[in-house]
Amino acid sequence: MSSKLDQNALWMTGLNPTQFFHEMVVEAQERQGLKLTENVEFYIVNLLCAYVRSTETDDTEDCLVLILKKALESPHNEKIALYKKLADTALYFSGFFQEYFNRKSFNIKYYVNMGESAYSELSNLLKGKTTYQETMSKIYYEMSCSFNIAVDILLDISEQTTQSGHERSLLSIYDAWLNTNSAKLEKELYLRGVTPIKVSTRKV
Repeated sequence: MSSKLDQNALWMTGLNPTQFFHEMVVEAQERQGLKLTENVEFYIVNLLCAYVRSTETDDTEDCLVLILKKALESPHNEKIALYKKLADTALYFSGFFQEYFNRKSFNIKYYVNMGESAYSELSNLLKGKTTYQETMSKIYYEMSCSFNIAVDILLDISEQTTQSGHERSLLSIYDAWLNTNSAKLEKELYLRGVTPIKVSTRKV
């Protein structure tokens, strides 16, 4: 996958990961005219830190539906960890690997729906527990409600920190916009001279 986060962009700054990604998230919001809540901003920064520190290869082929199946069959504590993995993976890939979906039988809307639902389920699982869990429940609820905005922020950061070597195709942008209703992608279509029109995706 060509849109992998370039770790060199981080190490060359001399900043620690949290500071680096916080600045990137703030700048992305300014470029896109978006405003995240403090909780969502905090969560995205920590998500990016976790992925840049990870030495694992892309195991998203550990299909989201299989993670969901494990979560549904697991005891409470394992269920929470699995839903978090599901939600975070769906969010990260929706923002950083949109070109990846062009080569698959499913589209980005599948990942968006899975991510939103997983964060919502996490919120429900932690509701009414300890003070910490109640706080996380609220954060996960905000992540579910702000999922599409979070995707736009990650997409912006992806474009700023990776070098794909080619401009993204107009068809790819339009297809992603149809499936996410992304404000960022809509602006990009207008800039390229295309007026985006929503069409029904139902099969006749």
